[in-house]
Amino acid sequence: MKPLRSIFIVDDDPIHQQITEIMLDRLRVTNDVKKFSDAQDVLDHIRLHIAEPASLPDIILLDLNMPVMDGWEFLEAFSAVRGTLPKPVKVYVLTSSIDERDRQRVGMFDFVEGYLTKPLTNDIILSLAR
Repeated sequence: MKPLRSIFIVDDDPIHQQITEIMLDRLRVTNDVKKFSDAQDVLDHIRLHIAEPASLPDIILLDLNMPVMDGWEFLEAFSAVRGTLPKPVKVYVLTSSIDERDRQRVGMFDFVEGYLTKPLTNDIILSLAR
């Protein structure tokens, strides 16, 4: 299994960020994790580095419920820029929400690779690396 180059964790909960990073590291899925507490910061990073594929993530793990810019607003904004990116970026929603309406709403974004619920398991993390 080849390690992924870069994963962005977008979650306003620092404990969840840390746990996810530790799990990714332990399973040797990636050695390049960037953590963001605000989805706007991720969008700004992507726009700033749009011509630099090496600075863009391979995967974004996105929480839905965050202050400032939430996951929904990020998905809307990302849908407008993703077609201009020099490489594919996989987006997985990673949430504590078990509301079926959230799952259905996420399904409206055809570029979202999956709807994952917290906490992540080793099996789910390993499946991201495939």
